[in-house]
Amino acid sequence: MMTFKRIAAFTALGAATLAPSLASAQLSGNAGVMSQYLFRGLAQSDGASVYGGLDYASDSGFYVGTWAATVNFGGTPNLGDNGSTGAEVDVYAGFSGGDAITYDVGAIYYWYSEEDELDQPDPSYNTIELYGSLGFGPVALSGYFAPDTYFGADDSAYGVYASGSFPLTDILAFDAAVGLNAGKGNEAFTPDGDSYIEYNLGVSAGLENGFGFGFSFVATDIEDDDPKLIVDASYSFDLM
Repeated sequence: MMTFKRIAAFTALGAATLAPSLASAQLSGNAGVMSQYLFRGLAQSDGASVYGGLDYASDSGFYVGTWAATVNFGGTPNLGDNGSTGAEVDVYAGFSGGDAITYDVGAIYYWYSEEDELDQPDPSYNTIELYGSLGFGPVALSGYFAPDTYFGADDSAYGVYASGSFPLTDILAFDAAVGLNAGKGNEAFTPDGDSYIEYNLGVSAGLENGFGFGFSFVATDIEDDDPKLIVDASYSFDLM
């Protein structure tokens, strides 16, 4: 899931890990396919979605990157029924560092290439968001805040997540996360207009040749929202 959202290597966590980890190379890329694109527990595609991204990281801790995926929102409330936005393109930048306790702060801009083809282009689905996280070994606490519009909802939104990735073998890890998504922006996407909780459980594998695989069980406490099994395959590579 991309370096930023962790779709590829951290499918089970969705957006729980809100910032990229720095790779040893200064410039790296990733590409993959997932059986369904979920973002904070909500469907962004009816079926499979392909994605890819580029990331640059400096020794100072500064990073910048971009990531794109095919989307159509899967009939998600407030985003139109079966409408297609073509692609989601994310651009993000921030700083990360630390040793025993790690930190990461940054901002991201979500841009949708064909939102004008939907029935409700105003307010825009394009969204600016701030994020931050603190890591303690295999576990992390993270949060995000969208100060203005939030994916077509004319309100702010915020969320907090607790997540963990626990090694099972040299290549296999058990991933888990739980997060609260709140604020009027998030409430616009639930049938009863309330905040909602996302749950993720899964396993992910990363091979030395750059290939990665993930299986995750994703659920929310939204009424009539069925749990979903997500399968992901990816490839990461260094460019310099």
